[in-house]
Amino acid sequence: MPIIRARYPDDWDAIALQVKHEAKWCCEQCQRPCRQPSEPLADFLQRVQAWRQANTPQPPDFAAAPRRYLLTVAHLDQRPGNRDRANLKALCTVCHLRFDSRFRATQKRLKAEFYGQLRIDAPWEEGLQLSLLPGAVAPYGLVRRGEGQMEGRFVDMERDRGHKT
Repeated sequence: MPIIRARYPDDWDAIALQVKHEAKWCCEQCQRPCRQPSEPLADFLQRVQAWRQANTPQPPDFAAAPRRYLLTVAHLDQRPGNRDRANLKALCTVCHLRFDSRFRATQKRLKAEFYGQLRIDAPWEEGLQLSLLPGAVAPYGLVRRGEGQMEGRFVDMERDRGHKT
């Protein structure tokens, strides 16, 4: 998922590079080796081959899935402005996506708010409450989902028209 640079510190590239160096260019979750920017491809492929042989089942080869060998830096608290080293972890793209998956809904809401979408949690005069959070309240005069007379029931259209099936 693309990052919004404005949410990150100005020196984020230097911070991320430092975290990756401290992790020795390996994922801190699965120990997958990842390529350093200046590392010769032959040297990197030797590191990858040794790591792949030690794992069962063998992960995809670099040639088959090069993006899986890209090292990223994850914010454990999901706050890009928090540059505390205890909050940062070097993860390969596979582990980073897996880690962030539980925060997808929250991140989607935060990005929408960052781009100017309003979050309305206060009740309106008509009794309507809108929210991006689950459990939004419908207007008092409307039937809530699942409570309508026909909603949630199987309707046999042929039978209702008088046809036999």
